[in-house]
This record gives sequence, C-alpha cells and structure tokens, in this order.
Amino acid sequence: MILGSGRSGQAIAKGLAIVNILHPEFEITAPIFLKRGASLAEERKNQHRSLFCIANPHGLHAEAILEADRAGFDAILCEKPACVNLEQLEMLQAVKTPTAILHGYRQMWGPQVMKKMIEAGELGKIITIEGRYWQASAAEQALSSGQPKVSNNWKNDVRLSGESDTYLDLGTHLLDAICFLHGSFTPEIQGWRSYINSGAPHRDSHVQFEMNLPHGSRGFGSISKTVHGSPNHFEINVIGSKKYAKWEFLMADEIHLGEGKDHSVLTRANRDIGSHQDPYHGVGWLEGYIEIAYRLIAEVFHASPTGYPSLQQDLNLLRAMFNTKWAA
Repeated sequence: MILGSGRSGQAIAKGLAIVNILHPEFEITAPIFLKRGASLAEERKNQHRSLFCIANPHGLHAEAILEADRAGFDAILCEKPACVNLEQLEMLQAVKTPTAILHGYRQMWGPQVMKKMIEAGELGKIITIEGRYWQASAAEQALSSGQPKVSNNWKNDVRLSGESDTYLDLGTHLLDAICFLHGSFTPEIQGWRSYINSGAPHRDSHVQFEMNLPHGSRGFGSISKTVHGSPNHFEINVIGSKKYAKWEFLMADEIHLGEGKDHSVLTRANRDIGSHQDPYHGVGWLEGYIEIAYRLIAEVFHASPTGYPSLQQDLNLLRAMFNTKWAA
C-alpha cells in the first residue's frame, strides 16, 4: 500500500514494479494507493503480508509511521525525512516495525564503492568528506514571478513541511551520505542559512553546514535550491591521505580518483545493484529506491539480511539537524 499518489508515490510504485521483475519470487502485488485519512487498521485486515509505503508531505510522515506500526504492518518504507521536529522524533523512538527510509543516494553504486574503499583503507586516513546538493527551483520560481512568490505549494505550510525546506528536503540526503561514509549518524552540526528567493518565510533556500563526528571525523558542504543553472547536482568528495575520490549523481557510473598529481576514472562494470541495468543505462535516482525496497523486502519477508537506511539512523541524524547551531 502506498500513502500518497504524487511524484514520490509514483516513484515508489515504479521501484516496486522493477523489484518484482527482477525478483518474481517476491510476488509483489499491484500497489493500492491510499488517500489521506484512510484507516490503516482496516486496510491491514485484508492483507496477508503487508508493506506500507509513505509518500505524503514531510510533516505527516511521523503520524503515518506510528499508525502503520500500531496497525501491525510487517514493514514500512518511508520517504525522507521521517519527521520534522523533536516532538515527532521522540514519539518515533518506540516504533518496532522494520522501517526503511528512502535515502537513495547512499545506496547507489558510487557511494557503496567509496564506503568499501574507506573500510579497506585504500584512501588512507580520511581527512574530511565534503559535498554539495544544488538545485535551481527557488531561483527559477523567483525569476518567473519577478519576486519570491507564495503559492499553494504544500511546502509553504509549516504543518506539512516543517520549519525548513532546503535543509530537511535536500540536506537530509547529503548529510546522510556523509554520515554513512564515516560510519556514524551522531554528528554535531553548525550552519548558516539564507532565505533569499524563498517561496515562504520559513523556507530556507541556501544552507552551508559543518559537521563534527566521533573520532575526529569531519564533514562540510552546501545545499541549495537557488543556485542558478543547477540541475539535480549531488556531489560527494572523500579527501584521504592517500587518495581522493569523487562521485556525482549526474555521472552515476563513475568515481573520479586522484593520487598525487594523477587522475583516473573508475567505471562501474557490474549490474548487481538497483535496476541491474548495464553501466550508463540506469534509471536515475530510482536506482536507490529500487535497491532499498529490495533490501527491505528481502530482509523482512525472506529472512535475507541485507541492510538498508534504517529509521533509527534517520532519527539520530535528524536529532543532530534539529539541534544545529545556526550562525546569526
């Protein structure tokens, strides 16, 4: 069942359809799209094995997770973030149902390979991990109207979106990837944010952050919806004492490596992740959705432990994000 029929809900449905093609033994049925306000307890009664997928506005995720947990669903697949404030976060600590959060970027080939490189010591001592996630949606909207425009977009409603936009919407992906590579989801964060070109007063449009993690690990980066000319630019750089590694979503099947003055490119050669398409023939960010859905289903319904971005990892990171020390 999928709660939410917008772009995220459709993306989840597409991802599940591809998982079913690749793994027909899972016997995934056609999704049932639920409308907001549907009784999950009633819907659950008619299902033998049940996966509940959440793709409604951010501020409603926590409520949906809690209701699905009470209704007895076997597993939950939720868009990020799991919640939008500390009050919701504390309530989610009691959830027992296996819950995966759709941090798709870290499950793609590039970050997964870089994680193995780090663990094997190939890059040496990690000095810092830095990145950026830039889009141009706020800049485009401001230009089209001549000034920042408040519309009926649900992200303009604090109850539905939380008290942040760029930081919670895009930033969760980048900070999650950095934490995943470092192996810790409990950073201390300092940041600065701008609201220029924002669609509503609470919607930050550009954010810079600095992270301090256990054992001296560090992260740094910027997140934006107002960088003119930016497509969906997600980039992560691992700076090590022996080597440097960079992965960009727009070149998802390449990792750029530096060693001394030399530069090389590692190209994906396998088809064992996401859609299992040939290199350079993937399906964009759906690759992460597919991989996470596969891992959750394999682990919960087929007793095949695989690991996926978990609810607890997301809650640990979100606690740090909600406690960010913001510069004046």
